Amino acid sequence: MIAKTFLLSCLLMCSIHSRVIAQTNEKMAESYHPKIVLKDLDFKTVMKAFYQKQIEVTKINQLDQQNIPYIGIKNAEYTHALNSDHAVIVFSPAYTYRNVQNELRYVFTTTEISVDKDNHEINFCGPCATFTQVYIFKKNTSEQYELISQSQDENSWMNADYRYLPYPSSEIVKNIRKVGPQIKAYVEEQEFSRQGYSSTTLYIVPFDEKPYIKKLIVAEISNDNEVTGSEQIYNTQADYHFLTTVHDGLFDIEIAYTGTQRIYHGDRAKIIPINETHVYHYNEKQQKYVRVK
Repeated sequence: MIAKTFLLSCLLMCSIHSRVIAQTNEKMAESYHPKIVLKDLDFKTVMKAFYQKQIEVTKINQLDQQNIPYIGIKNAEYTHALNSDHAVIVFSPAYTYRNVQNELRYVFTTTEISVDKDNHEINFCGPCATFTQVYIFKKNTSEQYELISQSQDENSWMNADYRYLPYPSSEIVKNIRKVGPQIKAYVEEQEFSRQGYSSTTLYIVPFDEKPYIKKLIVAEISNDNEVTGSEQIYNTQADYHFLTTVHDGLFDIEIAYTGTQRIYHGDRAKIIPINETHVYHYNEKQQKYVRVK
């Protein structure tokens, strides 16, 4: 009995110790990234800084025809469309914005696109073919550019319909707004269409200048089936605005839905009017917006 109790205690202690280490490592990973300082934020400098060990000669006719700058890379990290580990990186140049403290910041994106290297073509297969990363820099006292934040392994940065063009830095800057008393964020309305169905999802991306940028989904703010050819057409639209009340540093969000929606009773669908208002609070512990109304 003593032996069993001792073994159980050991297992519990090992389990607790493992959880503590895992949680500590996870927190360290979230609060740290390698220090990167660049002399410039132009295409050539950025490509060498982030992709130098992967660069290979690649020619993609479609990108050449549209004069889109790119480099070829091997051992692609995020896209493996059609069993290819070859890709190109396209670049959206840096645009500036000012944070809440009125300090100048620089944001740019790189997008990895899966390619068929032998046939000089882009692999088209929807979201599996592209992956975008976002970087935020500041100028240090030496007038060089120092990395302060970057996106982390998220595949939700994408153009509508997964186009192969760079994710535009200009659009990010154009849609930065204050989302809390002491924080600005990129507010994105991401559209998606497939087989006649369309939807738009609201994302908030706090530019809190922590090492890793987190993209927070709020809610779907529109959806319809107007070009499906269905006899039962619905169209839900929504207006949203930020309230003055705050939870965990971010303003609450109110979304008012109007139009029509489709509901099911068993296997039967029915189209009914919708006129609802939802309220979302940010929950730091859960790292997401939570609907409270």
